[in-house]
Amino acid sequence: MMTRVPLRRRFEALYAEDPGFRGIVERLRRMLLDPDEPLDAHAALHLFNEILARFGVEPVSATYITPRKSVHLRLPEPPPPPSCLDAEPPPITVVQPRIDVEAGDGLQEVYACTYARGDRRVHEVTLVFGDEDKPPSGGVLDLWYDLWRLVSWGRVADIETFYIVESPRSYTLLFTGLGLVLGDGGLRRIPPIGSGGHRYYEGAHVYEAHTVPRGPLTVYVNTWNHALGVADNNPALEKVVYGPGDVPAARAPRYQVENRYSQLRYSSETPGV
Repeated sequence: MMTRVPLRRRFEALYAEDPGFRGIVERLRRMLLDPDEPLDAHAALHLFNEILARFGVEPVSATYITPRKSVHLRLPEPPPPPSCLDAEPPPITVVQPRIDVEAGDGLQEVYACTYARGDRRVHEVTLVFGDEDKPPSGGVLDLWYDLWRLVSWGRVADIETFYIVESPRSYTLLFTGLGLVLGDGGLRRIPPIGSGGHRYYEGAHVYEAHTVPRGPLTVYVNTWNHALGVADNNPALEKVVYGPGDVPAARAPRYQVENRYSQLRYSSETPGV
């Protein structure tokens, strides 16, 4: 079984060196990412199975991969790229189920970008995880899912963003969505990433806002798709705790983080605050 990094490198090498493979990927990406290109789900699945065949992977059915349009809108005037203030967010501890970390999905990097919104500061915090494996993980299921992500997202790594809004005595954590602007002005909407009451073996995309006292913050990774919350929804699962300084951290807005990990190119973003 090929590991994730060689899988990504093999995909990128085929894309660069094999015009036939590149053509298949681009036809499928147009269906998913071009607002003006109709999506034919049957044809999209056929193209994806052609990609799987190049890797010697058995074909997938719509039971496991259902092609859906990822970009529905092209912005007439894309927003300018955001710039980050010379400021740092409060110290953040991230708590993640060990079962997720041991599957190769652990937290790898943290990025932050601070904006001014009126008289308040907003810290955009982006977490990068090694992968996103849907239980039961392993075998061909992971290969299908990873290759689909390489086509539709241009990456295997999972990237999630939340916001911290400062007030004089408190912080408000917003687990909300945002928009990523592709180079051609297509707007890719990222759904909210709150976990609500969901647990590890469930997926979640819930809008949440939590106000907490100022000070160090703890954020819990509660689901396999890395939905976040301020309470632990999995008390019976062993955890890995990432404190400040335990993983590399840098200053960058979400769209720049995407460009570091993705084969797709983004030109800007529409923040979720």
